[in-house]
Amino acid sequence: MKKLDSFKVFQKTEKEEIIVNKVLIGYSRISSKQQESNYSIADQEKSLREYALQNNYEMREIIGGVSESAKGDFTRKEFKRLFDTIKQRKNRPFAVAVKFISRFSRSGGKAIGLVVQMIEELNVHLIETSSGLCTVNPKERMEIYKKLLEADEENAQRLEKTIPGLKSFLEDGNHLGIVPFGYIKYGRRVTDFNRLAETQRIEITQQGRVFKLAWQWKLQGEGNVAISKRLADLGVDLSHKRLSVLFRNPFYCGVLVHRFLKEPKEGNWEPLVSTEVFWKVQALLAPQALGTYQISNSNDSRPLARHLICSQCDNLLTGYEVKKKRKHYYKCNVCSGVSLNAETSPKSPQKGINDTYRELLESVELDSKYTEVFKYQLLKLFRYQNAEHEMALTEQKTKLGELVTNKNSLEKKYLFSSNISSDVYERHSSQLEWEINATHQKIADLENKLSNHDVFIDKAMNVCENISNYWVCGTSENKQRIQKMLFPEGLYIVPEKRTYLTQNMNQIFQLIPLFTGVSEGRKTKKVATADDFSLLVARPRVELGTLGL
Repeated sequence: MKKLDSFKVFQKTEKEEIIVNKVLIGYSRISSKQQESNYSIADQEKSLREYALQNNYEMREIIGGVSESAKGDFTRKEFKRLFDTIKQRKNRPFAVAVKFISRFSRSGGKAIGLVVQMIEELNVHLIETSSGLCTVNPKERMEIYKKLLEADEENAQRLEKTIPGLKSFLEDGNHLGIVPFGYIKYGRRVTDFNRLAETQRIEITQQGRVFKLAWQWKLQGEGNVAISKRLADLGVDLSHKRLSVLFRNPFYCGVLVHRFLKEPKEGNWEPLVSTEVFWKVQALLAPQALGTYQISNSNDSRPLARHLICSQCDNLLTGYEVKKKRKHYYKCNVCSGVSLNAETSPKSPQKGINDTYRELLESVELDSKYTEVFKYQLLKLFRYQNAEHEMALTEQKTKLGELVTNKNSLEKKYLFSSNISSDVYERHSSQLEWEINATHQKIADLENKLSNHDVFIDKAMNVCENISNYWVCGTSENKQRIQKMLFPEGLYIVPEKRTYLTQNMNQIFQLIPLFTGVSEGRKTKKVATADDFSLLVARPRVELGTLGL
């Protein structure tokens, strides 16, 4: 019988794992701008590179380098980018390197799950460079898991101590975090040394005061794209998508909302807009969510549906049809018995609301005998309300001068100095050339807007003299546009009397009866062009010439 040693050829032995892949990807992070110096980005990245050099690894790149809280994992943009980079690469790295495990994550069990997934599905390990621990070794892997749990526990203990203080801070009307666009914050927790202060102070910036105009433009029915362009003319670059987010932030009306607060609080800063303006804008952004009606294309026989407002309950009238009779009505869904015939017919006991609305339009039309004088006043008003375009034009011309000066200075330095290489010159010169061309285009657009005032005035006069005809003959869409132009907030109707309350009428059309009334009252003096009626209108923004009529 052979000895047992001869059977060793059949015995399987554990082979020591040989690491061939020597590529690492580093990850660095700080929790806040006020992070302690030993957690600084520079210190972390230095540690990662030194570890790679000392252990014969290739540090391919370091991702992160920003301030991101580790409470959530994939809510961190750079952390998500780290995993996306690993997944997308055909030749994946051997491991992700972090100086401290707490820099990788503080989500405890969730973080352990991520590491397991990283190892088993992606074949990528985790290394802590400060201790040399690596998940390749089962014992060290358990130590890393333990550290991840400790980081989560440490985070919970820290929050338990700090959250009560943060809540008290918020209860006093103070703000946590970065202030929204248009504001600047002074206090103890700021990154700029020049803004350090004992107590928190939040102030509106110059850009914020320009942004305030955007709220008024929104109330006047302008879209976010048009508002974005107008702001750009004034030197404030905000995309239409970002505007949509900013318009929904209660911070701008001085209200503080936070998950640490049980209810909203009044903030200790100057509101950019009133709460009234804020909620009016919200109604335009999401009317259904606020319990109002969404304006949509209505039946041609009921163009005033969702435009007329019941004076008894402040609710919009809706429309319906009695199909058997083929008759259309406006109805208040709150007040009992408020149902108004839309059209006049031989059998109708009262005149239809569509006809009474047409008569209202006729009553505010401009009499042709006042055309020339009113046109002159409208021209003065147009120049007044477009003062912002004049300001924007001046700013763009100043900017153009600075860009040209900078380009000339760059060319002189390149020609007469050896400090600038050809690559640097070409890059900066191309950028300046692009900015100069873009500024030229903005100047041309502004000059075009200001030079077209004669065309605008002619169109405006045409609308003022024929508004009722345009409404009667217009499509359903045009009727709604005219209605919104005349009464941006809707038109109140007194149901029992079938009369209208026109106090919220477009200011230009409010001016017409006032203008003609003053003129009619003069017996010995004709209306003079020197009369200044434009001062009676508080800076209206009326795009009468853009109705597309």
